[in-house]
Amino acid sequence: MSFLKRHTTYRKLLILILIITLLFFIIWHPNHQRYSATQKTSQSSILDNSLPTCMAPPDQPKYQFALMIDAGSTGSRIHVYRFTRCQDLATGTPSLPKLIDEKFIKIQPGLSAYSNSPKQAAQSLKVLLESAIEVVPINQRACTPIAVKATAGLRLLGEEQSGAIIKEVERWLRSDWPFSVAKGAVSIMDGAAEGVYAWVTINYLLRRIGPRTSHSNEQDNTTAAVLDLGGASTQIVFEPIDENLNDDKPALEPGEHVYALSFGGRDHNLYQHSHLGYGLMEARRSVHSLTSFNERWRSQHQKKIKKEIQIPSPCLVKDGRKKVELEPDQIIELIGTGAGFDACRRLIEVIMAKDAVCPLGPCAFGGVYQPRFVDNFKSGPIYALSYFYDRIQPLGLKSPFKLHDLRRLANSVCLGRQGKNWVVVEEFGGGKEAIAELEDRPEYCLDLTFMYSLLSFGYEIDDNREIVISKKIDGVELGWALGAAIAMIDGKIECRA
Repeated sequence: MSFLKRHTTYRKLLILILIITLLFFIIWHPNHQRYSATQKTSQSSILDNSLPTCMAPPDQPKYQFALMIDAGSTGSRIHVYRFTRCQDLATGTPSLPKLIDEKFIKIQPGLSAYSNSPKQAAQSLKVLLESAIEVVPINQRACTPIAVKATAGLRLLGEEQSGAIIKEVERWLRSDWPFSVAKGAVSIMDGAAEGVYAWVTINYLLRRIGPRTSHSNEQDNTTAAVLDLGGASTQIVFEPIDENLNDDKPALEPGEHVYALSFGGRDHNLYQHSHLGYGLMEARRSVHSLTSFNERWRSQHQKKIKKEIQIPSPCLVKDGRKKVELEPDQIIELIGTGAGFDACRRLIEVIMAKDAVCPLGPCAFGGVYQPRFVDNFKSGPIYALSYFYDRIQPLGLKSPFKLHDLRRLANSVCLGRQGKNWVVVEEFGGGKEAIAELEDRPEYCLDLTFMYSLLSFGYEIDDNREIVISKKIDGVELGWALGAAIAMIDGKIECRA
């Protein structure tokens, strides 16, 4: 072998050894593996602290950490947020904390799985607290607030068992961990707070809340509305605007629907309501029950109830089939008639009880008071979350869209197939993902028709209004946790002695 060939072979071997060594270091370096697997860092200018007119206050540390544990029904997860504070140099006004990055870890099962052992419930969170210890510097732990907010799972346990778990978790946090635990930091969160904190998250990421600064603009004055569609309930939160200053009627009537929020040096009077029974799964059940009742009444089969019967449904595409259990030990098989969007919508409008008694007007549906969008929320953005995103996004309708586009999408889905092809795929181009969704969900026509009816008929949003569906803004997941964390550090933090 010539000298040149030997030299080339040696170089290749040396490069290979260096690559293997580097890969070994990256894969097996423990700190890198633990942290990068669960850290999300935003590159968005919305969360950037490098604005030329902004600098951190001199009396505060460069970073402020906040720990938020979401104790859900199936598992718990910790969000370790790192913020930096800044103030506007032109005005001296402190702004909201700026999110730098987030680390989160989730575990299963949830706290409710330890219903008979509060100590085990608390200890189940140990791995989450250990992950926070890895991130928060030792000299900042005493001034790092932590909160545990439980949702649906603990609510179902009953007051005695859930109360015992809450009490033990709070005791354990205070005795075994160095973080700041405020009074009431461990609690069961109600639906109102959940919706409001989701509103805070979105408006924070859009820079529509917080102190006015020298680079604020008029658009920032209008906050975004948040509509969240879950399985059992749907929530609405928005800030009504009094367009008629000379009118004696206020933009928001007093009552339990009002959520007064002081945030970032500004006051917000929010309208909020959680419509129980109008989540997507409950809406399906109500429509199926009404369909079954109508058919039995027409066929006079009320007294001839079989264990399993077939019922035609206008809310399923032609020949689509779905078995449901509406009553114990009774299975109903729904068979799609392909009657289409309008026929399905008529059923949905019945269950929305638009004609219910309205003690305080105007009402949305079910006799529930709500300021009208057309009068008191004419121009702000409207964000639709959860099932709105999950059902609409795969079908090819691009966000943002006009509400009448959702009607067009629902109508196309309800038309089913022409030959072998789905009409909606031909029209909206969702591709293979759309086809897989449609084939797997026989109730897609019902789902989209309900969503349109909820927005248009229920909330009375104009058909030309723009709707945004989203799971994230600038890489940050939407939900209540970030909003609750920001509210926690926006107030006074009591450091541990």
